Amino acid sequence: MAPQLTGAPGSAAAGGGAAAVKPQFHHYHHHRLPPRHHHPAPASLLSKLAFWSVCSLSLLLAFLLLSPSSAPAPRAAPESPRRSLHASPSSTASWGGAAWEKKVRASARVRRPRGHSVLVTGAAGFVGCHAAAALRRRGDGVLGLDNFNDYYYTALKRGRAALLARSGVYVVDGDIADSELLAKLFDVVPFTHVLHLAAQAGVRHALVDPMSYVRANVAGLVALLEAARSANPQPAIVWASSSSVYGLNSHVPFSEHDRTDRPASLYAATKKAGEEIAHVYNHIYGLSLTALRFFTVYGPWGRPDMAYFFFTRDILAGRPITVYESAGGGSHQTTISRDFTYIDDIVKGCVAALDTAGRSTGSGGKKRGPAPFRTYNLGNTSPVPVTQLVDLLEKLLKVKAVRKVVKMPRNGDVPYTHANVSLAQRELGYRPSTDLQTGLKKFVRWYLEYYHPDLAEKQKQHAGSNGKGSRGQNGSLSSAR
Repeated sequence: MAPQLTGAPGSAAAGGGAAAVKPQFHHYHHHRLPPRHHHPAPASLLSKLAFWSVCSLSLLLAFLLLSPSSAPAPRAAPESPRRSLHASPSSTASWGGAAWEKKVRASARVRRPRGHSVLVTGAAGFVGCHAAAALRRRGDGVLGLDNFNDYYYTALKRGRAALLARSGVYVVDGDIADSELLAKLFDVVPFTHVLHLAAQAGVRHALVDPMSYVRANVAGLVALLEAARSANPQPAIVWASSSSVYGLNSHVPFSEHDRTDRPASLYAATKKAGEEIAHVYNHIYGLSLTALRFFTVYGPWGRPDMAYFFFTRDILAGRPITVYESAGGGSHQTTISRDFTYIDDIVKGCVAALDTAGRSTGSGGKKRGPAPFRTYNLGNTSPVPVTQLVDLLEKLLKVKAVRKVVKMPRNGDVPYTHANVSLAQRELGYRPSTDLQTGLKKFVRWYLEYYHPDLAEKQKQHAGSNGKGSRGQNGSLSSAR
């Protein structure tokens, strides 16, 4: 069974919290006041003011230290994701040294003939951990990089990294925008490929912290491309763009040839900017670059800010869930639809993109010839209304959802997504094979085992009594190859 989350969202780090300091109480003897015509000396008055000031500050400090907010929070199922991008409190933010270099080299060592040595950024993220595990299973050398920020629960990210560590994948604790760290990694390991998945994700969070998207999705990408173009040899780079770049495009299904110059969110705009920046580095420096436009990825070990994840959480807790609908024709309303794509299918697309990437042509930062520059949609090609997603979750959880249907606000979301994957099918051999019901069943099984093991055991026993059987995930990552 997978480890449980420790610490409620928004609380201090698990097991942390400031230590309570007992205030020191002193007893003073009170004397009768002197006659009124005796006035204290100025020095005596100042000393009394100083004394009472110190007492007041001491009491204030004691109150703050002893307040409930400093006490460690109890274990709990996940609530709302944390909404900041600070490094994890447990992060040492240190790297370098002989022992560190030894771990880096061992993790990146190739174990199969003609295998790749791959730097996976965002390796403690959802897609990153599954992709790193799949590459490692087939014998590629894999080194991870992640800053474990607290946009959502760092415990979940640490859990993913722990699973990778068991298979021999070391995840370096560092930031993608740290140019010195990147230069060191490329100096220690001659990577053949980079799978760049580190990014600030989510559409709505941009309304709260817009600069985090610029730092991670633009500055972070540039830092990586700078390190790669200066490396010798230059690696081929496959990186995660997004279906969000299609923005207000009304032509469906979305094709790589459609317009992407009308983004509906800042997140989409930064991903579109990334595609243009990638073209520059391909044109000037000869970097082999492949952009993958993911369509609503879901599955075990997923992101808590995604609808299927927090719907599951809230349905189990008996809380209402908000289902958006958008304006249709006339007075009609249409529910939001998404091209939900299971994690195993996405991983297969990532691996195929790495295998077919072609070499970068630069040397010493100078282009020697044309290099591949590609863009692919990775979706499921079967959009499903969010209302149907809720129906499936109710069936799998055996709990009726309390639905609150509201009109979609102007927060950057789009009403529907639908992928045309014919190009990826033709050039990558990409063929998604997991329907939503099958994928959600696997996710729910993982979720219950991770957050509600008692409930998961009851469901297993019930399934067993009906002769259906049930095999748990045991905390393992995707089995995609």
